[in-house]
Amino acid sequence: MKAWFDAAAVGLYVHVPFCASLCGYCDFFRVESPGGVPVGFEALLVEEAALFGETPPLQVDTVFFGGGTPSLLGPDRLGRLLAELGRVFEIRPSAEITLEANPETVNEASLAGWRQAGVTRLSIGVQSLTPGVLAALERRAPAATALAAVELAARSGFKHLSADVMSGVPGQGGGDLEDTVERLAELPLDHLSVYSLDLHPKTPLWEAVAAGNLTLPGDDEAADQFLAVHGILQQRGFEHYEVSNYARPGGRSRHNLRYWQGGQTVGLGPSAWSRFKGRLWGNPRSLDAWTRRVREGGTPPGDAERLTPEREREDRVIFGLRVSDGAGLQDLIDLFAVDQREADVVLKPLLAHGYAVVEDSRLKLTVQGFLMSNEVLTYLLPRSWPRARPEA
Repeated sequence: MKAWFDAAAVGLYVHVPFCASLCGYCDFFRVESPGGVPVGFEALLVEEAALFGETPPLQVDTVFFGGGTPSLLGPDRLGRLLAELGRVFEIRPSAEITLEANPETVNEASLAGWRQAGVTRLSIGVQSLTPGVLAALERRAPAATALAAVELAARSGFKHLSADVMSGVPGQGGGDLEDTVERLAELPLDHLSVYSLDLHPKTPLWEAVAAGNLTLPGDDEAADQFLAVHGILQQRGFEHYEVSNYARPGGRSRHNLRYWQGGQTVGLGPSAWSRFKGRLWGNPRSLDAWTRRVREGGTPPGDAERLTPEREREDRVIFGLRVSDGAGLQDLIDLFAVDQREADVVLKPLLAHGYAVVEDSRLKLTVQGFLMSNEVLTYLLPRSWPRARPEA
């Protein structure tokens, strides 16, 4: 299988946690900051980056600014930050540089500035075009603002343009999701992410659902939505290349594929994760604790997990099955120390029920398999596999 990233380079993730207001469903680490990103935050990011300084410098071919609302940095500050990071790392001229942006931060000046700063891929958080759904999610931008932001970004020259949409939201029914996806698919986007709402305890939306004030769509309705979205986007030339992600030809997210295919990543900022030189670790979900870690220096931290060959294989299976390219059969066989005959016994039910196919010595999930991906992984990954399983 062809990797969608350069193994000789690393991906760089930069977490900017600040938001003008907090959405009630979000469980990412974020800090409410109506005044924008505090002065001095970028200096801490550069200080943390210096902990990864090497001679020769690390090659970087994808950069992803996530959050939070990283577009609150503004073009000038973002440009200076990228320039400073470029003094620590060698950011290749062909690098994919992605910026997440909320629709209300998108205008002609910001778009021109982000392009001038080096951003090549813009990901706009639309979430929905239905007023009631936006209200349930506590999103600031109405549908008209989101649509205008996407159209303006396309006209400004962004070749790679993505939008985020959410499914399974309280009040989302009667074709709301399908309508949102159809309207976005008519725009010059080359990427669309459709994420299923994952309710996290203690978030305001979780509390509203727990109190019975809001009701989630049922499992059957959610499954119908998933399959309907797949059909709509496939008809419009999008490839369903990952469980929650669709792309037109050439529009796959190179940075995210690095995660799904086991590449190395360096994470900067509070709550950011790094997978680097055989270690895996996450930064503290606290500005103060993260600042102390940066000031104390040392990467990786003492609690970093060592990635054993077995763990690496398991991750290749888990993440490989999230993408249309699938997971290598040899990884499954090696991971569980079985032979091809035993593997065939376990895979037979998945193939018979249409959840997966085997092509080019890889196990690939079908759209029905994507829909049931959690159940498929639960079936495949227990340590008792395969001898404790009945033959189908």
